[in-house]
Amino acid sequence: MVTILLPQTKQSAPLQADHVEHELVESFESIAIVGWVSCGQPIDMFTQEEVIDVPSKLVRKNTYALRVRGDSMKDANILDGDVVVIEQSQMAENGEKVVVRINQKEVTLKTLRLDQDGVKLIPANSSMSPIVLNNADVEVLGIVRGVIRDRI
Repeated sequence: MVTILLPQTKQSAPLQADHVEHELVESFESIAIVGWVSCGQPIDMFTQEEVIDVPSKLVRKNTYALRVRGDSMKDANILDGDVVVIEQSQMAENGEKVVVRINQKEVTLKTLRLDQDGVKLIPANSSMSPIVLNNADVEVLGIVRGVIRDRI
């Protein structure tokens, strides 16, 4: 069984009963799973080449997927082994779930918080602490547009 989860956005609204059937009939496109991303301590990005079919509405010009390792985003329903659909972008808004590179090396997936002191990468797991960095130490690689769980 495959479950497709869409992150909540500022424009999110619950599906209306009369639109459910239309929303569930979806066309799919294949995108590359280009590697692994850490949901825990930042790690070097592991690369691999796989392909996965995702709903077309998640695919934009520069879309790719990463498989998740770790449980720092479990309270945001992003679990170890899930596949996250990423829109490549160098900019993100405060509060978005993003893939970032730290110090030109390590990669992680967290919620982005910006303030005058710098950048906070917030986990969605109460047992973990935020990562606090200077703006210059963080490079946004992409924004999470969907989560695919291909196991129960």
